[in-house]
Amino acid sequence: MTDHGRRWRSIVMLAAVPLLLAAAPADYKIGAPPLRLLPSTTPAGEQKVLPGTIVAISTLGRPDSAIIVTPVALDQSGEKRAFERGTVIAAASVPGLPGDPQRVFCEEGKEGSIGKQMTGQMLFGMVGVLRSTKLDTRYCLIDADGDSFFDHAFLVGAKGKSKLPYAIPKAEYGLIEGLPIGGESVIRLRYAGSGGEKGSVFFDLEASGFGRMRALPGARHTLSTVKLPAHDIIAGAVITLLAYDAKSGEATVIMNRDFAPGHIVLPELSQ
Repeated sequence: MTDHGRRWRSIVMLAAVPLLLAAAPADYKIGAPPLRLLPSTTPAGEQKVLPGTIVAISTLGRPDSAIIVTPVALDQSGEKRAFERGTVIAAASVPGLPGDPQRVFCEEGKEGSIGKQMTGQMLFGMVGVLRSTKLDTRYCLIDADGDSFFDHAFLVGAKGKSKLPYAIPKAEYGLIEGLPIGGESVIRLRYAGSGGEKGSVFFDLEASGFGRMRALPGARHTLSTVKLPAHDIIAGAVITLLAYDAKSGEATVIMNRDFAPGHIVLPELSQ
């Protein structure tokens, strides 16, 4: 390779560095908000069921919201935000958060200022023009122990340590529970039988929104019939398989804990 070729290759590699850094994914991404599972119509006590029988059902409600009672002031990476008393923020799902907290609420997306966009262009020249200089940052507040006080916050879209959850002074909020969506929007747990396999039976989690079946990842759950009783936790509900007749496919089950109260994420309905 000639000296000219080596110099040109170095220039191209240096110019690509900011682009690669800009493309690096953040640790946390906000997903579809969790829907509330409202009180169900699940039968109480033991149930003798055949394949195809629904053993639990719950109505789907809209995502919860939080209304700020104690004002919260945040400042990470130069992104200042003030959540005044009476501010309402919506529930969100943020996969990968430590401890998998059930109460996470995030503000709507904010784009970076025109000044920051111009600074990016001045610092990086043509690269600054080509790469995206708009910052989509959103503060999220966490109630880690479910006591109706926010105790942690983090900034989605920040870089380095600034994107990690950090402790904040306790701030009270009020929970606004989601109301029913309506239109036959429910979640069901159906006994599916053995499916031709020995030593186990299946239970399928189904979701219906406005009368239409919706995709639900990880919907099939397996319980062993080798040693009974057998237990499983499905979408927050606890089911026990008490008995099973391999010849008829009949099973005896009991719902130790119902779907409600709880939450579930269904991207199709939440967006």
